[in-house]
Amino acid sequence: MIIGLAVVLIGVVAIVARNQPRLRDSVPRDKASAGDTTAAKSAESKPDGHSTNTIVIESGWDRFRLRVESEYLRVIRAGDPAAINRLTSRTLRGALEEVGVTRDQIDERPGAAGVAGAGRAPVRWRIQVSPRTSLYRVNDAVTQAIRALGGHVIRGAERPAPMAGNALDLRVGYGGRVTHAIIVEPNPSISDMGARIAFVVTNLEDADRELLQAYLKSLVPFTAAVRPDRSEGIKIAREWRETEREVFVLLPMEPRGYPQNDPGKNAILLDLSRIEIEDRVQRCLSAVAPVAGVMTRMGSAALNDPDVMKAVLGEMRRRGLPFLDAHGAGPSVVEEIGELIGARTSIVGGVLGGKSPESARSELRELIEAAVLRGTMVVTLRANGAALRAIERERAAWKERGVDVVPASALIL
Repeated sequence: MIIGLAVVLIGVVAIVARNQPRLRDSVPRDKASAGDTTAAKSAESKPDGHSTNTIVIESGWDRFRLRVESEYLRVIRAGDPAAINRLTSRTLRGALEEVGVTRDQIDERPGAAGVAGAGRAPVRWRIQVSPRTSLYRVNDAVTQAIRALGGHVIRGAERPAPMAGNALDLRVGYGGRVTHAIIVEPNPSISDMGARIAFVVTNLEDADRELLQAYLKSLVPFTAAVRPDRSEGIKIAREWRETEREVFVLLPMEPRGYPQNDPGKNAILLDLSRIEIEDRVQRCLSAVAPVAGVMTRMGSAALNDPDVMKAVLGEMRRRGLPFLDAHGAGPSVVEEIGELIGARTSIVGGVLGGKSPESARSELRELIEAAVLRGTMVVTLRANGAALRAIERERAAWKERGVDVVPASALIL
């Protein structure tokens, strides 16, 4: 029976692979329009015979088909290592493009990779990125792509880069055989075009009607963060959604100095059970629903408690909602726990005061420079006219620099 099953499985692998299953092949956006599916699936070849196309995994079925083809090439066509190398290259390129590394940044010349220290391997890549590129995300993208193929990262390490910062040194392949040696180096001369910044407006419940209307009429895609324990917040949430912009709920959480510092009704406290925490999260969300995300209100104590945050972020993951940590300075386990359980989290990168037009413009200049350096930034501001006018006035100039203002949820990955 075991032999029979093995024969059947090998037959399935052979049939699927011979049908040449291909996932979504992508070409550079400037070479194919969104509607040009023929161009998107055509194979462009380099002089060395390698396809410049990439493979992007979009579903579990795509992953299964890719794994079947990989197994077929490694088992049935083991005598043709170039075939599995090509499939691996296309899959790795697709994964790298998903994290912002374009094919133009990949130098596949063996000489260039040798100078970078990539060592001997059938395929050797030297990739130069901007200093703000996350090596962690690049490493994770490569790791997940090679695992989808049935391979693994054979060796991975960071070392000082020739020009600046650290370089990522990866060897990937199958079993003990390295197929790709990849060096990723930051290059200060490479600057990413553009950046994205989001503005989350708080304290709208205390704004006068004229100021509130000014925010509602603004063309800037502000995200509103409202309190679920105030009727004004619930009303503002409805009005805000009517302008087709997103609303976050402010989740009250225990701060240091509680109960003297009281975060309010249905607060997430340290002595609550998991069930009680989930119930309070549900109450806050229901009061303002539907919402696009959750932002903290106070919380300097709760955000540093792993058990509390596992309960809160577990509920966020279950509901598919991003979580924004806005508690300010001090320790927090939000990003650590979020990464552990797979929740979307981020930390506020800046605060805009803007008590006067001059101070608002000055603070905005600093925040924009920080956003350009980092690539993305979420900024909070208390509703006020000076900040609103400064943002509306400066937005066109930011656009010329490639800086876009986007909803906060777009930046919480």
